[in-house]
Amino acid sequence: MKKITLPSGNTVTLRDPKTLKVKDRKKVLKAVGEQDTSIAQGLTMIDGLIAMLVEDWSFDLVPPSVKLDVLDELDIPDYDALSKEIETAQKILFPQFTEDQGEDSPKDS
Repeated sequence: MKKITLPSGNTVTLRDPKTLKVKDRKKVLKAVGEQDTSIAQGLTMIDGLIAMLVEDWSFDLVPPSVKLDVLDELDIPDYDALSKEIETAQKILFPQFTEDQGEDSPKDS
């Protein structure tokens, strides 16, 4: 777990992204699939990841895992700071698979 202080001074304790499971990935993907535009899909993914990772916070609001739309009540700088913090989780849940994995990849002889 990681505790961070947001621009407003509120604190948030985030779950370790390494503890995420396939079920967490599926939950985010299902929510994203219900959106009509790519912008809405992106925002839904960010909200879903924030809700999944917030273990506790000092806001006088229920946690987003209980009520997702509570994130709409955050100040923009706080929301943006949380969005930045969830990037590691996003990389773990949705890694970029490519054919060329870099110089350390085994080469055919």
